[in-house]
Amino acid sequence: MKMTGYKHSNRFVSWGSLVIVLLAGNVVQAAELTAATPRVIEVFTSSDLSITGGAVTNSAPGRPTPDLQIYNLDGIQRIEAKLSKDLSADPEQSKRVVLQRFQQLHDDDRAQMQHAAMGLARAVQYGVDRYPAIVFDGQVVVYGLTDLEVALQHYRAWRTGNQP
Repeated sequence: MKMTGYKHSNRFVSWGSLVIVLLAGNVVQAAELTAATPRVIEVFTSSDLSITGGAVTNSAPGRPTPDLQIYNLDGIQRIEAKLSKDLSADPEQSKRVVLQRFQQLHDDDRAQMQHAAMGLARAVQYGVDRYPAIVFDGQVVVYGLTDLEVALQHYRAWRTGNQP
């Protein structure tokens, strides 16, 4: 009885094992990348601070794209300033003018106010007490940075236990 097929199957098992090990290594590496990539990034800032590093949302292949929300917390004050510009000293007249201006607000201004109010509510929910602040997955807050890439490095260091 010849067993030539047996030798081939040993080679197949060896190569097959190697392929499985390589694939498993890639799966583990992809899982680590995914774990180190937040699903949601929320930025709490003001209109006078410019946020950089937006390439964070341009994911590399195999990485999920995080949902990025930027909240300009001074959005309500900016609209209030717009509404109260050049008001009369007479309270009744000022009240009428502000009401009229409010009714004539553009949809963009209304959306900006709503988004700012939502941002303020989220900031309170997270206990964010100053800005700029960047919150990752509702768990980790990085204060004082306006560069998303640098903040993401801090987040990843925290995830792996290597505090920056």
